[in-house]
Amino acid sequence: MADDDFTLSPTWVDVLEPEYANVITETDTMKKDYQNLSTTPLEQFVLRFEGLSDANAEVLYEHYKGRYGGYDAFAWLNANIPAYIIDILDLGSSNLSGRWVPGSLKLTPKARSWNAEITFEKQIE
Repeated sequence: MADDDFTLSPTWVDVLEPEYANVITETDTMKKDYQNLSTTPLEQFVLRFEGLSDANAEVLYEHYKGRYGGYDAFAWLNANIPAYIIDILDLGSSNLSGRWVPGSLKLTPKARSWNAEITFEKQIE
């Protein structure tokens, strides 16, 4: 497994409306290498995790942090993508290449576990 592969399976995934970014602001400058801001729409998916162990919550946090807080692309491995998302995107056996949305990671402690939410985005091809 490469360092940039993501292997946790979410409890569920919400598909958000595509986002179009057509204005470059100072905070968008790090996105330039990832997308053409004037023309490329992005598909976004909110990954929700329930009952993560301490170890898996740390894996999620470290992966997010290790991808420079969302600016570095990586592969979300097909084996860990829910079947309904694979069907929606007609992925077949392909992985998804994309990135975390900066600032989207939310970890919530529970009695003996963690709940988490994070947003993944990919270019619409």
